[in-house]
Amino acid sequence: MIKHKLQLLGIAKTWACKTLPGWDDQMHRDLLQRHGARALPDTQDRVSARSMNAMQLEASLSDYEQRGWSRMHRTHVQQGVSRVVPERIAHLVRLWGRVANAGKVQNGSRAALLRWCERQVQHSVPNLDALTVPECQRLTEALKAWMVR
Repeated sequence: MIKHKLQLLGIAKTWACKTLPGWDDQMHRDLLQRHGARALPDTQDRVSARSMNAMQLEASLSDYEQRGWSRMHRTHVQQGVSRVVPERIAHLVRLWGRVANAGKVQNGSRAALLRWCERQVQHSVPNLDALTVPECQRLTEALKAWMVR
């Protein structure tokens, strides 16, 4: 999970450098330091996000969100074509990730999600777009119930 948050922090930094006027590497390091980052020996005395725990990383990401960065990536690029991911599918994937993080499934991959969906709806599901809206709702409710147990 920390590795994922570090990746998100890098994405947020890139967004800030491109979007926020005057934002630079030093401002990013100041933000990290405010949330508990410290210098590591192998970073030439520069503040590093690798020194932060999960809660500190989350606080840094929240700081970027307050500045306008959106953590949710709502587009999918496949074969050079960009399209918006429907909210019902994004929600299904998020729930599957939460179930996996809770340790209720052994494999939290997209392929495992597709296999689980096939077993639930009892027909072939080549991709999540093949699911109808009622099927997505039923699967979402099943995942929510699974999380509660």
